[in-house]
Amino acid sequence: MNRKFYYSQKVYLFFIYGLLVTVLLFLFFICFYSFYSNNIYKDTTTKSETLCASVHKSVSTELKNMSTISMNIVYSNAIKKNFTSFAKNNNDFELDDFSSSRENVLAIYDIITAIIGPFQSASQVNLYTLNGTCIGSGYFQGVTNINLQTIPWYQTTIEKNGSKNISTTTKLLNMPDKAKNKIDDNFISLTRVFFDSSNEQEGIVEVLQDSNVLFSLISELKIKNPSTSFYIYNEKNELVYPYSSELIPNTSYMDIIKNNALMPSVGYFVDINDKENVLMSYQKIDSYNWTVVTSEPKDIVFKSLRSFKEGFIIIIIFSISFTLFLCFIISSRLTSPLSRLTNATKKVTISSVLNENETILTSANSNIREISELYQSFLEMYAKLKDSSHEILLLKSEETRAKLQATQSLVNPHFLYNNLTNISIMAEENMNEDIIKICHALCDYFRYITTNDETAVPLFQEILYTEKYIECMKMRYGESFIYSSNIEESTKDILIPKLIVQPIVENAFKYGFSSSPPWNLKISSNIDDKKWLINIEDNGGCLSDTTKDKLLSHFRNINRNEEFKTLKIGGMGLRNVYLRLQLLYNEHAIFKINNSQKGKTIFIIGGPIYVNKEDFYEQYPQI
Repeated sequence: MNRKFYYSQKVYLFFIYGLLVTVLLFLFFICFYSFYSNNIYKDTTTKSETLCASVHKSVSTELKNMSTISMNIVYSNAIKKNFTSFAKNNNDFELDDFSSSRENVLAIYDIITAIIGPFQSASQVNLYTLNGTCIGSGYFQGVTNINLQTIPWYQTTIEKNGSKNISTTTKLLNMPDKAKNKIDDNFISLTRVFFDSSNEQEGIVEVLQDSNVLFSLISELKIKNPSTSFYIYNEKNELVYPYSSELIPNTSYMDIIKNNALMPSVGYFVDINDKENVLMSYQKIDSYNWTVVTSEPKDIVFKSLRSFKEGFIIIIIFSISFTLFLCFIISSRLTSPLSRLTNATKKVTISSVLNENETILTSANSNIREISELYQSFLEMYAKLKDSSHEILLLKSEETRAKLQATQSLVNPHFLYNNLTNISIMAEENMNEDIIKICHALCDYFRYITTNDETAVPLFQEILYTEKYIECMKMRYGESFIYSSNIEESTKDILIPKLIVQPIVENAFKYGFSSSPPWNLKISSNIDDKKWLINIEDNGGCLSDTTKDKLLSHFRNINRNEEFKTLKIGGMGLRNVYLRLQLLYNEHAIFKINNSQKGKTIFIIGGPIYVNKEDFYEQYPQI
């Protein structure tokens, strides 16, 4: 014998709500974890890019300063004069005897000191004659002999013929003993050829800067960002910083940039030697073709995320356990009275709702306050349901009667007669194209106003078919009538009541054009204070303040309950528009008349903004 398996509501509620809460908690964790990790990634990427940009700016400024010093020296007439004199008098220079050029050397010292300033914007400046004599000023001042052929940068500098050449060196050439504390420092050397007045190569100017000064910002940033590494490569993709062999990476970041086609000023996660994953970004110093690179291990970047994940998992386990316990207790307390309530609700039918003498629900007989309130709420809801059902039946009959009345009043006979007369006259004049045009406009207009499947339409559609009506009327008024419109793009898809604009336009033709032509009509739309507004403007200018106030006062004092019983979609003019706006929007409806501008009357209507039809009909089921 087969036995059907049954389970209690208590078990059902326990597992359903327990599972739901568990899933929600996990979804919350996943979403929050993703959000948190994305924020960490964005913040870290931004920090990496910012650090890279700061170093880029600092190094670029220092290199530019060195280049500026070299250019000031090269183009200094005073240095050029003294250096030329020194070079001519010392073709076979002897250190023990340069009395003939002493004044030239002292003048060069003074000028170089003035150029680099009292704060020594460069560590050392050397001027070399082509025969190897060196005049130095900076860390030390003196005149020495140098074998230029043994200097690595010499040949490259000569070949560049005046352009700057940047290289690195670990010592100052012929450093005297008094400055031996600088012997192990690293320096950046910028050299360029020095020309005489005949534009012939006469010597070389070298500007040296202590690497500790040039990269001083990196040292400061390393203190605040100990996990971030900084690397600087020159135009030959040689590592310039760090210059300590202990800090030189095993992998060339320039190769990584090239192989992965990385863009500058953007953070990327890349693999280093297929073992370590780092966040790196780089920037190019275009003027010198140097590259600044920053990197930070991925493990460090997401370290806080791991701590958050571990703590959050503990919180989730505790929350799930506590939630399941609560679900069990609640389901147990709800089971008995809910079962009785379920049985009572099964007795609710259309017949029972419409039968005023039938009662299907009794009291809860429960000591739980929430259950008792639920029973009482259900009883009140059932009573309201009865009332609403009777009202709906009444409204349905009223709606049917209103639609019949609206259908009968849609077409204005005089409008139809006038257009038929115009068509007859145009036929006698063989105006076939105009006849076709007005017939199409009439067909479109009548098709629109006689269609009852939609009571709310997009604003652009309402304006379009209103213009069909205007097009027919233009055949009557001819060139004396001028129409223009300004419909904002943001308002075109807003849902508004159907045939809400045409009655006001019809009113303009009836009353606004009683003055002498030309007659102007303008329709515009906009959004103000989260409401749509439509302005219908004519140049009749015949509406006085007294008439306007009287008209608005009459509308405000209308007995809406009586008027709504005979409300039509068309054929009732301004009162139709006012009542329909009040019926739909209540206190949010806008109906204004502006006659403050001389020779103009502007009707302004409006209401709340809805674009989705489901939202519109849900909010306003009465239409």
